[in-house]
Amino acid sequence: MLTRITCWLLCGLFVSLASAQRQPAQRQPDQRQPDQLRVLSYNIHHGAGTDQKIDLERIARTIRSVDPDLVLLQEVDRKVTRSGSIDQASQLAELTGLQAIFGANINLQGGQYGNALLTRLPLIDHQNHQLPNLDQGEQRGLKEAKVWFFGRPLKVFGTHFDHRRDDRERVASAIAVNERVSATADVPAILAGDINATRETTVLKTLAKQWTIAGPELPTIPSSNPNRQIDFIFYRPSNHWKVIETKVLNEPIASDHRPIFSILQWTEGDSARRQRLENRRQILSIPDHTSERSIAENPDQWQTRAAAIQHGMEAVMGRLPSLRRQPPKVTVLQEVDCGSYVRKKIMYQSEPTSQTPAYLCIPKSLLTENSPPAPAVLCLHPTDNQVGHDVVVGLGGKPNRQYASELAERGYVTLSPSYPQLADYQPNLDTLGWKSGTLKAVWDNIRGIDLLQSLPFVRKDSIAAIGHSLGGHNAIYTAAHDARIQAVISSCGLDSYQDYYGGDPARWMPGQGWTQTRYMPRLADYRNHLEDIPYDFHELVALLAPRHVMIVAPLHDSNFRVESVRRLTAEARKVFALHGQPDRLIVHHPDCQHDFPKEMRQAAYEMLDTTFSHSPSR
Repeated sequence: MLTRITCWLLCGLFVSLASAQRQPAQRQPDQRQPDQLRVLSYNIHHGAGTDQKIDLERIARTIRSVDPDLVLLQEVDRKVTRSGSIDQASQLAELTGLQAIFGANINLQGGQYGNALLTRLPLIDHQNHQLPNLDQGEQRGLKEAKVWFFGRPLKVFGTHFDHRRDDRERVASAIAVNERVSATADVPAILAGDINATRETTVLKTLAKQWTIAGPELPTIPSSNPNRQIDFIFYRPSNHWKVIETKVLNEPIASDHRPIFSILQWTEGDSARRQRLENRRQILSIPDHTSERSIAENPDQWQTRAAAIQHGMEAVMGRLPSLRRQPPKVTVLQEVDCGSYVRKKIMYQSEPTSQTPAYLCIPKSLLTENSPPAPAVLCLHPTDNQVGHDVVVGLGGKPNRQYASELAERGYVTLSPSYPQLADYQPNLDTLGWKSGTLKAVWDNIRGIDLLQSLPFVRKDSIAAIGHSLGGHNAIYTAAHDARIQAVISSCGLDSYQDYYGGDPARWMPGQGWTQTRYMPRLADYRNHLEDIPYDFHELVALLAPRHVMIVAPLHDSNFRVESVRRLTAEARKVFALHGQPDRLIVHHPDCQHDFPKEMRQAAYEMLDTTFSHSPSR
């Protein structure tokens, strides 16, 4: 008999789950190519505008307006009394969705003052250097970082030179900056900041020995009516960068400087390209710079490559929004008694203006008092434009697809979200700001996990994802973005992008195959050079290590080539071995076509039972 607590769980829990999300920052139109770098340099005057108001939100709004990869900031306070004792770099990171690092140069009013870097590119390491200080002037610094860009490390330097009339210190600083990079002439590098000197000066002529200025003369001060340029973006080596655009942003009030912005494009020769692609294929290869590579020998070293893979995904899929997440609000549309479990048809709030249809299946054994919680499985459906997610709960009339209902009968809580732009789920991706249906689906799944972890009958640390075909790669993509998924089963969901239908160019025309709006339209840009897609499935599977992963790749799958799967899983297994868990990547090749047969589903369920120490219901 169900208890009163059970009735509360069944009838009242879902409506009461509050959604307290922060509205995401406005997403900007994104024309970024994977080999393009968007750089902004901004002296923010500790957030104090020409109207004497300190307002970091308008600084952040200006930054967001150009959707930069790198932001070099000068005159940044950290816990300084005059600016409210806050960490300005950290607050700007939160407001822009970027990662922040700070370089302190001066102790001031109980805090520190210096330069900062905001980056959307994966950060490898960073350090701060003091520049020459002549005649007891203000101590200036050079913030140095190494980030991952387009399959290679990129050096980034941000600085703010001395402002006094005598330029001896500025010249000495320029020499110090040049010395720091002269030993590695082939390493791509960016320098940006407030140089406090104009182009005709000895300071700029000194920097020109190692650096090239991005763009023409563009006045940056005074912000109200600029008449001279002292803020610059530089690059090196000059023969590997092309300046697509440089401009000064029209923001006259937020600071006493106007920000300067450049889009730079990386170029490379044939031999360098061949070497880069060969290193990409070797999963343990980690670049030190453009001409040298090292091999990861432990999981910590592998994280450098893992960060690059994440960046590659962002370049194609877009970026997840920065939202403070709480369990989503849920509406129950229908409830059906399925014998050993209850099936609820629900809508959950995946975004402030988007509701995701799903089925939630709850074993009845979990709804009695003192029943221990159970593992939960995200059950992701294959492509079906008629019934969509109905098929995985046994309502689609197709055999070998009902894994959500089978797992519920086995004692698992299952959540089966609908995939965007299939069947009855038709969110407007452009209006919502998504660059790909793939990432929208990933976000819906992440919010689904938020929902599962809020339920009292779910074990918070025991979440899995399973899917066939579309659901198979959806499970891989989601687990690559969300480490809460501890086990992944992918049936007929992948091969190398280069091997997809034999590399047929027609499959990569806009609106075809992987390039459809519901998947990743940006992939059409690679149709004549698939090897340049900035990530592939051997890398995505490797990202899941050392979690438990099962790949089912039938011998006669017409969508995905079994030989390709064998190659990519063999490479990915090296990362599982690096973590000491080579056997956690399980690969099956059943003698069938594009299907998820009973014996493979049974093997998947048994893997989940073992992974989560779960005793299946009988």
